[in-house]
Amino acid sequence: MKEKEFGDKIKPWLDRAAAGVGEMQATRLKSARLRAMDAYREPVRLLGLVTVNAGMAQTLRYSVLQRALLFVPVLALLAVLAVRSLEPAEPDVGELAELDALLLTQELPPDAFLDKDFRSWLRKSQR
Repeated sequence: MKEKEFGDKIKPWLDRAAAGVGEMQATRLKSARLRAMDAYREPVRLLGLVTVNAGMAQTLRYSVLQRALLFVPVLALLAVLAVRSLEPAEPDVGELAELDALLLTQELPPDAFLDKDFRSWLRKSQR
């Protein structure tokens, strides 16, 4: 059955039903129709290939944007870690001070620890 034939068959039924609708119901129906027409958007072509309705295009756009925003903190963390790993490691001042204090409070002078013969003598004496 064609659209025109279907419309001709259903028209008397719709006319009879429309006559029974009160003024208040007609106003509510008209406002609902106007709201629906305001919400209607023309179909959109994605990449010139596929035609989808505007609501679907908006959903796709927002879902892609949300996924991209999900990875922003992860990428920022990786960037910070990469920059920190490229920086030269500086010794801790507290560790250097502690090492200096240990060397200066020893009975031997610090030059003794730098002497190769002294290190070999220490190894022999520890055995």
